[in-house]
Amino acid sequence: MADRPQAPATTPAVRQAERLAPRPGDSPDRRAEDVFYRLVAYIREFEANLDHDHEVGARMVSFGTAVQFHIVDMGYWNPDIVTFDGLDDAGNRMKLIQNVSQLNVLLIAMHKREEHEEARRIGFVLERRERQAGNSSPGGAGPAPS
Repeated sequence: MADRPQAPATTPAVRQAERLAPRPGDSPDRRAEDVFYRLVAYIREFEANLDHDHEVGARMVSFGTAVQFHIVDMGYWNPDIVTFDGLDDAGNRMKLIQNVSQLNVLLIAMHKREEHEEARRIGFVLERRERQAGNSSPGGAGPAPS
């Protein structure tokens, strides 16, 4: 019987969930903050694959109909609330307040709102804002600077 060629050794891929596992000693009182940082990481990864004509948007899937909007900002209020601020295609402001146990967000690529401006990237802005604030806010993240 002929020997079959061995498949080349591969390095196991680290999945997103494994990279974002809870930190040792995390408190259940900070669940919303943990979810917030995971969402920021997912958004940054998603934005890294967008072209210059698209920006991150979200389609919320738990309203009976799909609600789609450009994500402008995010925040959290420990222990269990995550917020999304955004604009729909008509420019109407939206704020979604969501319990972390009910969170379902579909990140989507949306054409940028202003054709002559650069596509907005929020992932690094959210992360930088949180580092600068040092998580000093009693409840969580406030709005991003304009």
